[in-house]
Amino acid sequence: MNTRDVENILLRIEALLDLHGANSFKSRAYGRASRAIRSAGVDVVQVVENDQEIAVDGIGPGIAAEIRELVQTGMSSQLEDLVERTPNGLLDVMGIRGLGSKKVRTLWKELGIESLDDLQEQGKAGKVAELKGFGAKTQTKILEGIAELKANMGKMRLHTATAFAEELLPRLQDLHRVARVDIAGRLRRGGEEFSAIELVLVTDDPDATLQEIREREILSDLQTKEGAIFGTIDGMYKVFLHLTEPVSAALMLHQKSSARDYRFMLSIPLHDQGYELTDDALLQDGKPVKLESEEDLFELAGMQFIPPELREGIDEVPAALDRKLPELVTEGDLRGILHVHSTWSDGHNSIAELAGEAHRLGYEYLLMCDHSKAAIYANGLDERRLEEQGKEIDEINKEYHPDEFRVLKGIECDILANGSLDLADDALASLDCVIVSVHSNFNLSEEAQTERVCRALDNRYASILAHPTGRLILTRKGYPIDLKQVIAHIAERGKFIELNANPYRLDLNWRLIRYAKRKGVSVAIDPDAHAMAEFGYLRYGVTIARKGWLTADEVLNSLRLDRFLGAIAKSRSH
Repeated sequence: MNTRDVENILLRIEALLDLHGANSFKSRAYGRASRAIRSAGVDVVQVVENDQEIAVDGIGPGIAAEIRELVQTGMSSQLEDLVERTPNGLLDVMGIRGLGSKKVRTLWKELGIESLDDLQEQGKAGKVAELKGFGAKTQTKILEGIAELKANMGKMRLHTATAFAEELLPRLQDLHRVARVDIAGRLRRGGEEFSAIELVLVTDDPDATLQEIREREILSDLQTKEGAIFGTIDGMYKVFLHLTEPVSAALMLHQKSSARDYRFMLSIPLHDQGYELTDDALLQDGKPVKLESEEDLFELAGMQFIPPELREGIDEVPAALDRKLPELVTEGDLRGILHVHSTWSDGHNSIAELAGEAHRLGYEYLLMCDHSKAAIYANGLDERRLEEQGKEIDEINKEYHPDEFRVLKGIECDILANGSLDLADDALASLDCVIVSVHSNFNLSEEAQTERVCRALDNRYASILAHPTGRLILTRKGYPIDLKQVIAHIAERGKFIELNANPYRLDLNWRLIRYAKRKGVSVAIDPDAHAMAEFGYLRYGVTIARKGWLTADEVLNSLRLDRFLGAIAKSRSH
């Protein structure tokens, strides 16, 4: 449980109260409390754990008591009661993007809607459009939202799949006959969304291991098929367990961590060396070949080791045969954290707290990038507040030796509809680095959006383009934009592009990262952190960067501070 969880639960209570027709004054109090916590930048979890009073303007004693209950027990009796009184399928309906609680209540009470299927049926029959406040356009959007929601059900983002896999690892490792457990599948290769988690279990007695998994109820809905065990975790997410004996463990891990096209491509050089690679065996003269490790397989093929992230069946096998695979970036290569929000806008921690954590983690610099004034919803900074923040940063930097750590002055500056930037040039000139991004007018045509972004990058002070497509994984498609044209423009202007490591974004995707690499554009791997804990998002960004074949030399924030500042200064000279 963290403060962000508390905020989200308060918003959930507000939505469910509206659904059940509660007094609007009561429901709004929960929404105000959530926003008050964020605005105040208070870590309410720590406040409760320290047995302190929740002294936040906008939070009365009643909701404060509920927050205390939530932190101490992990549960909210108010939320549990509301969920119990809500048809299960109606909770799914509330997940449709753009459909508020009051509209869901209307659908429920006037059309008897209690599930996505109910709503889809009534929508196709034209009944939704007949309701007051809906209409044909809203009905069409609802039907599109249902299709999108159904398509994404059971899918996980990278951080969710990683968390579940890492939760399962020690539980499976603890089984009596299991010698080793490894993450496999698409999760080991890295990706943006996942339909299932795959794990390889090395055991000397698969039958006994299967029985113990059943007895310990590690997975729900447990079934077996063709040597694999599959079930669910958290009620909806699929998990596949591949059991193998030690003699075939290395091959199993390799095969279950690799795309089909890649396995076919790898089988060709192995065949040239006298080996036959099948889905579950490596043979020579019809006899199984034992591998001690995955590396052995590549040695037999006479090629470089191919990291799991690259095993997609594109051009990695020819490159490995020519020994031209790059040395991929690692999290340890990163020297600075870029694109971080504080309590000056919509972050949860003060700049001093963020600096202390970045320094503790061993980073050399931290670039503050709160929102600019157009982001009213995020308490964005105008020129005056930006100047005040700069003075605070100067004071904080006095706490650190300049050769050891430094907080840098920056901004995430909105790109306005016409391509101009949200703050005056003289304010931007005073900063160490300016990140620019789109947060509005997503409905422009591809041509207009591309022109808008390219014009923003023509501003000499714009150095890094953030979350370039605006997508939210499993939630929102990106706005229409010709990213290849934008990347070419970035290359021409000597600017940089962001790989936003927030697992809801992971934007750029790895395919476009490869394109940027070919164009000679360096990438900034940024957490877009709104709390200290979100510095951990960098691990997901590095995974996607590796999948895009990036080396440390191609990552902007792998540079030492002086070289980083030099690169930014050079980007302003074009």
